[in-house]
Amino acid sequence: MELKWNYGQSVLVLPAAVLSADASPEQLRVLLWLASDASLASKPAQLAKLADTDRAALTDALQFWKSCGVLTEDGEALSEPIAKSTKKKTSEIAEKPTKKPLQRADELPVYNTDELSDMMEKRASLRLLLDACQNIFGKMFNPHEINILFGMVDYLKLDEEYILILLAHCKKLEIKSFRAVERYAITLIDKGITTADALELCVQEMEAAHALEGEIRQMFGLKSRALTAKERTAIEKWASYGYNAEIIRRAYEITVNSTSNASIPYANSILERWHSEGLKTAEEIDRRMTEERAEKENKTALGNSFRTDDFFEAALQKSFRKN
Repeated sequence: MELKWNYGQSVLVLPAAVLSADASPEQLRVLLWLASDASLASKPAQLAKLADTDRAALTDALQFWKSCGVLTEDGEALSEPIAKSTKKKTSEIAEKPTKKPLQRADELPVYNTDELSDMMEKRASLRLLLDACQNIFGKMFNPHEINILFGMVDYLKLDEEYILILLAHCKKLEIKSFRAVERYAITLIDKGITTADALELCVQEMEAAHALEGEIRQMFGLKSRALTAKERTAIEKWASYGYNAEIIRRAYEITVNSTSNASIPYANSILERWHSEGLKTAEEIDRRMTEERAEKENKTALGNSFRTDDFFEAALQKSFRKN
């Protein structure tokens, strides 16, 4: 039996090394798409979409084919002959995974109108998500915003709950640009915050810190000026200690009474000392402050007593000499 290709001259030609490579279906899809259009190498988002994979897996696939000697970059010499076995190379890659940050938001897939319509028609969950997100932002999304929303689901692999928590948080922060929402999502993913539970915990901490910063600004008279790096670091530490505005106000009052100045560095030294002593609540701090006042008063009283005894002893000696 003789077979022939039905595509005229549009036939892919691949090196024989592909046959001996222990490649996964995903890696083969990446290679076939590259073989059909070499320019896809400079369009990673589009290549990942065509190969039905994500960016991290795409990077691994490219590295796999480089290690096989099938691919090489311009000016890059092959480190191993093509005929060598690739099993050692692939195992080395598996042993040393490298997590690379996601790329710029503008490298995410761009869907045309037909693709967006088809996705909404076939996936009821996307329609429901779109309605919920529009309710959160209080407006109808334009095609550009819908594109970003679907890209976060399709490319960033974020589930609906994650996206709803993210958008509600962005709404509170008054982040109105959907492009900014997308970049924020990428930043969170790069930090390892990839599940709805992790995001919810992170949002709670960030919103608590944001509210605390507002109270501290008012307390220390900072108004709307930008915080210095030292001030921001100090406030972030206070929040990480679990110290609320009530506790910080105690440090503020001590600071002003001692220095006549609302100094964040001075207050920071007080709060760090309380933290190092394991004081966690306002009640514990109040008890400690009461103990310190009592110790100070005792020392003062003891000092006065010594001075009085010295006075009487001197008087007695003077009287004794006169006699």
